[in-house]
Amino acid sequence: MAVKFNEYWNIIPDKMDEYIDFMQRRRVPTLKRLGINVVAMWSVLIGDSPQIISVGISEDLECCEIALKRNEYYEINSQLLHFVTDYRSKILIPSDRFPHLPRGTEKGPVKFSQYWDIIPGKEIQYDKFIREVHYPSMEGLGIDVVGEWKVLIGESPNIFYEARSDNESTLLQALTSQKFRMLKTELLKLVSNYNSRVLVYHTFEKK
Repeated sequence: MAVKFNEYWNIIPDKMDEYIDFMQRRRVPTLKRLGINVVAMWSVLIGDSPQIISVGISEDLECCEIALKRNEYYEINSQLLHFVTDYRSKILIPSDRFPHLPRGTEKGPVKFSQYWDIIPGKEIQYDKFIREVHYPSMEGLGIDVVGEWKVLIGESPNIFYEARSDNESTLLQALTSQKFRMLKTELLKLVSNYNSRVLVYHTFEKK
């Protein structure tokens, strides 16, 4: 079962060029060699910082844990901290709610991520709502749900509900619609610590 290794940080502004060189030449290749393939990097367009989200995929939890215990990982991560601040990370595993959705992939060009905790005692109602109402309603708005993940290691919220859209204007139009507002109102009866971000691909472009 593929797992995600998500990392978050802010780039130190006057270290941008050095950061890009480091990521391209050192960090991404090193992680891949260790068994964590960086499949996408995102910039936060709308939502809370940190500004960068790096998404790595590992074959399974054991493979990811072995990689993170290697001295080579500690060294490359220590070097990263010369160029970024506010670093944090999470390990996520896929939920079993949508087994038909692709796992271990990242689609763009615009991503809409929602995060929450299920209110204790409302798990059954949540499951029914997500499967029968939320998922088809999101699809009806033109927002393609691509996965639901659970945080195994890392701070809450504990559920990551991820979707994509073909362009920013289509997504923003959907998110400001009455239908989405009503959908969110119903969702908030079942979850707490709700948050969301609109993400775009993070490209390595020097100033």
